[in-house]
Amino acid sequence: MIKVLIADDQQLFRDLLSFMLTSSDDIEVVGKAKNGDEAIVFAKSQEVDVILMDIEMPQTNGIEAIRKIKAFSEDIKILVLSASSDVDNVSEAIDLGADGYVLKDIRTEELANAIRGVHSGLEVVHKDVRERFKEGKNRPVRKNGDKTIVTVHDFEIELSKRDLEMIQMIVDGKTNGEMAQELFLAEGRVRNIITEIISKLMLKDRTQLAVFAIKNKLVE
Repeated sequence: MIKVLIADDQQLFRDLLSFMLTSSDDIEVVGKAKNGDEAIVFAKSQEVDVILMDIEMPQTNGIEAIRKIKAFSEDIKILVLSASSDVDNVSEAIDLGADGYVLKDIRTEELANAIRGVHSGLEVVHKDVRERFKEGKNRPVRKNGDKTIVTVHDFEIELSKRDLEMIQMIVDGKTNGEMAQELFLAEGRVRNIITEIISKLMLKDRTQLAVFAIKNKLVE
């Protein structure tokens, strides 16, 4: 028997999903959670094989819950069940260890098969989601947790929040001295960080960096 936890912020959806899955002889819904925090607590304290995880939930969302649950248990399989096929959500969920990603318009028997699939060790991704995910992998900029991944000449470069903050300041036309004052850093340190960012992105100067950032929507 595959023990399933349903994590979704809509009670009606949780109840309907639980009722629909009772038609499967090999699947048992052992719990329900209305947010990521409850899913984490349940996963730590109760026996569960597969978690059906929504993305958009209050307090702790599905993405953060995936990260925390996979940090203490690789055995628990997580199947994202979401209304969103947004490529950033898909990419982040899979990068953090989600075992599958399907959309909420899936049929009951297809969902049951997806649960069986991830439980047996397969990666299960809805066809429409997989196509968008492939397209997203080819985009020059995508998110991965706190990191922003920029693809330049087939190389993937990670930019931190601090990198993006400094790029925003450059786009805003601030000098190294103004940036140093706002960031509480020495002006020489600011200059070095900017040089590192320009080098990582294979650009020539601040002007090219600003143009690249605006063109690829790295900043506002």
